[in-house]
Amino acid sequence: MEYDLEVITLPYDSLNIEDIVVSNFTILARSGNTIYKSTDDGENWKIAFESELKVNQLYSKDPHTILLVGEKGMVYRTMDYGETWLDERVDTDSTLIKVAARNYQDYVALAETRWLYHKFSPDKEWLVVDNRSEVSIYYITEYEDSYYYSGGFVEYQERWKDIVSLIFYQPRYKYTVGKNTAGGIITSKRINDLDYPLEYNPQRFKTDSLNLFFSNNIEYLTVKYGENSVISSYNVIALDVVPYLTIKNKVIGIFNINDTVYAIGRSGEIVVAKESEFGVSYKTKIDSKQLGFIVNSVVRPFNKTLYLASNNSRIYKMSIYEPVSSIQVETNNLIKQYNELLWIDDEVENIRVFNYLGQNQLLNYQSENRIILKKGIYFISYFYKNNYLTSKILVN
Repeated sequence: MEYDLEVITLPYDSLNIEDIVVSNFTILARSGNTIYKSTDDGENWKIAFESELKVNQLYSKDPHTILLVGEKGMVYRTMDYGETWLDERVDTDSTLIKVAARNYQDYVALAETRWLYHKFSPDKEWLVVDNRSEVSIYYITEYEDSYYYSGGFVEYQERWKDIVSLIFYQPRYKYTVGKNTAGGIITSKRINDLDYPLEYNPQRFKTDSLNLFFSNNIEYLTVKYGENSVISSYNVIALDVVPYLTIKNKVIGIFNINDTVYAIGRSGEIVVAKESEFGVSYKTKIDSKQLGFIVNSVVRPFNKTLYLASNNSRIYKMSIYEPVSSIQVETNNLIKQYNELLWIDDEVENIRVFNYLGQNQLLNYQSENRIILKKGIYFISYFYKNNYLTSKILVN
């Protein structure tokens, strides 16, 4: 795996950035009970929202469905990237810990108790739903017009003749309109008392915090197991049977890009494996790197670009790319390159610069005919003597 990391530093001291939303050049970043906003990809910032109550999550389904939830039924929504916030609070004293949306009109908030709160449209009242869960719920997400939620574990003893087994399992639940069902059972570990008497500290075998991720039409399950987390793309995790992809600490994000899976842990570890290698031969083929910073949350606004929220007032912009050894500089005498500096002929007009994802770049002019570019691959479109021309540039 090859990637570039660009550091975006907010002009505020020691922020622990917990959630981020990215759309084009606009970034919303949550630290505690405050939302910060940039409209130029992190160059300048302002405060877009502040609350006296505790905010637990900033969430985005799309640019017009951005929500935050918190204490005492707090729900706010913005449809203009944080310029104005619509108060849609739930009439409850419960703390809302997570939120997810199916579309522009339909969203569900998860309470710290056993309740879900469902809104079918911004002009409708909240519907109260008993989530009927056996466990404490920590996570909620949406996929294919349904909501999925999950969390802790259940333990019980099973006896067969003279053999007693202690079993831990973690259910995940699916909620659709008017229907609430438990999904596949996630088996963590079966302890046979012939090998491990029940007084032999069974705590060390417990997993916790089942989390669900959906990417490229595949559901991924992760559970914390000791100091690490395990990841599976099957509907069961049986730790004593199948080897799994592991990552340090808690899994923050999983992204399947062209059948390559990128898993990112809170410790700053990123693990890469082919989808076909999950649970099979990944041990010899994974690519693991330590980024050198903690990751609180991660979003993928573009195909191969990730934004990672961290501490110390920093967001990291990661651009993943294929090896570029075969790319040559394809300029002509109209555009001359000196490392990161481009000299533009005076007769060149209407110059536009795009990165390799096709995003139009904000140009950093040193003078009228000199442009400074950051490290990366660019396509330059320009007009010269009644013709539109294109050049490819590699800045390394």
